[in-house]
Amino acid sequence: MTVTLGNRSTIPAPRRGSGVFERARTVTEPALRAAVDSLPPTTRRAVGYHFGWWDSTGQDRSGTPGKAFRPALVLLAAEAVGGTPVGMAAVAAVPAAIPAAVAVELVHHFAQLREKNTTVSRRFGTGAAVLAGDALLALAFDVLATTAHPRAAAATHTLGATVAQLVEGQADDRREDVRLDECFRMARRRTGALLECSAGLGGLFGGGTPAQVAALRAFGAELGLAIQLTDDRRGIWGTGHPDLRHRERSLPVVAALASKSATAERIADAYKTKHDLCNVEAHELADALDADGWREWCVTESERHLRAALDQLEPGITAERRQDLRAIARLVGDRDR
Repeated sequence: MTVTLGNRSTIPAPRRGSGVFERARTVTEPALRAAVDSLPPTTRRAVGYHFGWWDSTGQDRSGTPGKAFRPALVLLAAEAVGGTPVGMAAVAAVPAAIPAAVAVELVHHFAQLREKNTTVSRRFGTGAAVLAGDALLALAFDVLATTAHPRAAAATHTLGATVAQLVEGQADDRREDVRLDECFRMARRRTGALLECSAGLGGLFGGGTPAQVAALRAFGAELGLAIQLTDDRRGIWGTGHPDLRHRERSLPVVAALASKSATAERIADAYKTKHDLCNVEAHELADALDADGWREWCVTESERHLRAALDQLEPGITAERRQDLRAIARLVGDRDR
């Protein structure tokens, strides 16, 4: 399908901090909804329910909108290589990049719908959820393939390679005998790959040079690891300790298991069970991991990858957009520190 870009004069100017997410939603949601509207009715109903646009019967509802982080990254990356930061050259890069922003958001939701126990699978069934995800994946490639942008073919190739990494990462996540280096590689595939793609597609659609696109991709990949470490920290020491209760082998858990400490033995014994841990068990394990320094390890490792991401922005990126990219990287990398 062809994504309608609209009037360039209506594109909001870039904003700092969380304002870039609101701008990304404003700019991309009409095209995203138009893409979903092209789906067959049954699939469309499940997809719209997943997005929170309507209830299970198809009645409109107003829910909390998603953050639109990946579309925001696409648009900022396009502007970062698109010329004068506040001039027309930079603003014009936004409508050109809207198809890329829509495509990565569709792939993100494709990956979400493949996860177990989603809201769609609970309401419509696992098969319907997987099929809805497949429809979004096909739609993502259709959106890119039908744009007239001269780099559409390169973008489609990049997106295909990204999907392959996502699927491989999800397959790896089913393993129980994973080493720490493999766990980091899995995180690069599951989280870093789509952020690398988002920044890279923005660079492509913004007219960036190969060096600029490579720098943006490296930025996205490192940022993905920083985000994963932050999410893993929240999953263990956040409310309810969900990752421990569900016996998830997240990065700090795998790192702790490799330490061969007394805490590692406690985790190994607890994870041998076939049922979720109770709140008391999860809380005790979280305290033990914290006492051994694994919460601080998460913070340190996340900060290391965040710095590595920011370092990629030094060459060839316009100064003002570099500040915007740094700002959203800090927002998502430092949340709930």
